[in-house]
Amino acid sequence: MKVKTPDLMELFGEKNYLILYKITNLLRFVFITILVVYAIFCLISLGLHLLGLLLSAHLNLTFHEMRVFISNALFVLIILDFISAMFYSKRIHYILTILEIGFIVVTRKLILLDPTPENSSLIFTLSVAAMGFFILILYFYKITGRLRVPKNS
Repeated sequence: MKVKTPDLMELFGEKNYLILYKITNLLRFVFITILVVYAIFCLISLGLHLLGLLLSAHLNLTFHEMRVFISNALFVLIILDFISAMFYSKRIHYILTILEIGFIVVTRKLILLDPTPENSSLIFTLSVAAMGFFILILYFYKITGRLRVPKNS
């Protein structure tokens, strides 16, 4: 005896499914709006932070200050990448966005690590992970047609 799993249309009915679809789209729009406002504040904060750093250091930033600033900039890049993912309709673009965010997170962690001998194995492992993310990103860019490789004549 086979057990039949119900289809979504059978489960919800056409009218209920349409209501659920409209609610989901409305919540998606609200979420995108909140993220855009947050990204604007993050960009303003990042710009003010850079201006404050440059003015206080007289254009002579230390390695630590640059590390912190680049880490903050990568966080803003994660937010912007996530916002752009909200406008995609194909699943493969979501996969690509998740890979990009993973690459940025690993790179951010590498930037924040102190280059000491105790962290050498962690730095090596994170570097290999970043390389793996980068190769997968290039592969998915090629699959989706976003990577334009010039053809030799």
